[in-house]
Amino acid sequence: MITEKDKALKKLKPIAKESESSPMREMMKMMEDRKGLLSLSAGEANFDPPEELIELASEAMRKDRNRYTSTNGIPQVREAVAEFVNDQWGAKVDPAANILMTVGGMEAIFLATRVLVQKGDRVLLPDPGWGVMRTVLERLGALLAYYPLEEKESWFIDHEAILSRIDGQTKLVVINSPSNPTGATLSKEGFKALIERAREKGFFILSDEVYHNYVYGGEHASALHFDSLDNVVFINSFSKTFAVTGWRLGYAIAHPWIIRQMGIFKESISLCSFSIGQWAMAQFLPHCGRYLRKNREFCQANMQRLVTRLNAIPGVRCPSPKGGIYVFPDFSRIEPSSQELFRRLLDGGVAVVPGVFFGQKGEGRARLMFACPTDYIDRCMERIEATLRGKPSTVVTKLPGNLS
Repeated sequence: MITEKDKALKKLKPIAKESESSPMREMMKMMEDRKGLLSLSAGEANFDPPEELIELASEAMRKDRNRYTSTNGIPQVREAVAEFVNDQWGAKVDPAANILMTVGGMEAIFLATRVLVQKGDRVLLPDPGWGVMRTVLERLGALLAYYPLEEKESWFIDHEAILSRIDGQTKLVVINSPSNPTGATLSKEGFKALIERAREKGFFILSDEVYHNYVYGGEHASALHFDSLDNVVFINSFSKTFAVTGWRLGYAIAHPWIIRQMGIFKESISLCSFSIGQWAMAQFLPHCGRYLRKNREFCQANMQRLVTRLNAIPGVRCPSPKGGIYVFPDFSRIEPSSQELFRRLLDGGVAVVPGVFFGQKGEGRARLMFACPTDYIDRCMERIEATLRGKPSTVVTKLPGNLS
């Protein structure tokens, strides 16, 4: 609280509302001080990064790779990224002109939206969708509109629902495939239709594909399949794929003019991205396939296990996600308020993310992460089952203030 004696502080105006703070950030704070609480709330994989990657990072440190790099990233890692996207999706990109290494996918998104969006521009977002994207665009003064993700046996992104909402004022369409929190994916045909409309109408597509490795059944469809960056900004990160979220290393692929603008802006924010990670990934990325397959199979087995147990609880309905590392079950027959559900499960000793954080279509739902050891999922589910069936809880937890 600012008091009368805080003369300097009284002259300041907030640049962000404290209510904009993510509930996940609050839960992480809470986890640091609380014993006994289990969490399926994290937005990161809870398994080990590849041992070879860690060794390469250690070697880079010993070889004195601990210095600044160029703002766009070392040439070796940009060449490795270009090779990777060509192998994965047949994309031909110029490492020097089309790629910018960033401080995680978050910085890539911030820089891209800062270049693409001005105050008053209309932007289409998914509902449900990642709440931080909404906050970033609101701070830029964008006019937000939403397209609904659809749910049948699984969640999916209906490109017709997006096309029907595009008008002459639309500047940007945000795609997150696979989606956080639903695991919804956009088909290759859907991407093609959107890119063709973008060329015709003159808007951009920001394609956030940080969960690309986690697609269950079929191959991941990417905006890069179509070998054109005139209307596409592609966002990716090593964090989710290689379990190195703390490294804060991602990248953007876009038209050279957009990459130059993002790079100039980055100079005054972070100057460059994590040097050690760049050197390590430059060597590991060309032969990472075995690690990616192993973790995709592990996550798919965990997902199926978690979906089965959730659907066995009377009143709970959990569709199998097509991708990603989360399930987004419907608890509304038990508890229609996702915030009250959050309270109940916290009191039962398990942290989840309330569905309403992801938009109005998330009400009555919660996001649960399954990229973690199988026995950990089992322990969490024992507590969830006991809590929802009305058995006494053993852990009492105070709710974060911004979720009261």
